[in-house]
Amino acid sequence: MLNHHSNNKLERDFQRAKDQGRWLSDEEQKTLEQHQEIRSKLVVLTGVCILLPPLWPFAFGLTLYLLFPKTISRIGVVATVVFLLSSLVITGILIFLFFGLFNIFF
Repeated sequence: MLNHHSNNKLERDFQRAKDQGRWLSDEEQKTLEQHQEIRSKLVVLTGVCILLPPLWPFAFGLTLYLLFPKTISRIGVVATVVFLLSSLVITGILIFLFFGLFNIFF
């Protein structure tokens, strides 16, 4: 079975080389496969967007992640840090106000 799988892969590589007029390097082959994988995910995502309008915000975020994974990951890290810091600041302010009200009334 392993031999059959490798034969199919060789045939596909040969057909692709004939279509493009040259052999692809390993790096070019890997890049091409990644683009095909992302394209298939985006096609499925488009179908979900069309069929389920309530999921549009999620689909938009997922589309951005699929198209720009490094950039969106960095934005996610920055957003997480900002969210955590702001929640700590707001919690501190609320505790300060609570103790101030507590001292006023008691």
